[in-house]
Amino acid sequence: MRAQSAITLSAAAEGGCLCGAVRYRVTPGALSESGYCHCRTCQRQSGAPVVAWFAVPQDRLTYLAGAPARYRASDRASREYCSNCGTYLLFREDDSAATLGINTATLDDPSLAPPEFHIYVESRIDWFDTADSLPRHSRGKG
Repeated sequence: MRAQSAITLSAAAEGGCLCGAVRYRVTPGALSESGYCHCRTCQRQSGAPVVAWFAVPQDRLTYLAGAPARYRASDRASREYCSNCGTYLLFREDDSAATLGINTATLDDPSLAPPEFHIYVESRIDWFDTADSLPRHSRGKG
């Protein structure tokens, strides 16, 4: 079993898409993990060189407004996004016991979930790097 993040939400955190059509709430508690992903799928999905994300058990997220569209990104997971403005909200594995990977920048206050590591740095775009000393993993954390 993976170690839990040191980050805890002391109160519910809310977020949503650019246009406001889709809104969500994450209940208080410890994050499962929080990091940066440099994989090509995240890069293409977001249009950015890296995606900051955090994970929580699926039962800690509730949609408050709207319903996201889903894109089948692999044979084991979907990505949820706003069908109106295109904002990429989260990564959901088919396994209901798996955590949700929520796009940190979609939080109303992204500072609540600072990244603690990098994954898939083997796919990092050469001209982009972050100025931090966080642990870096060639692929996933394990």
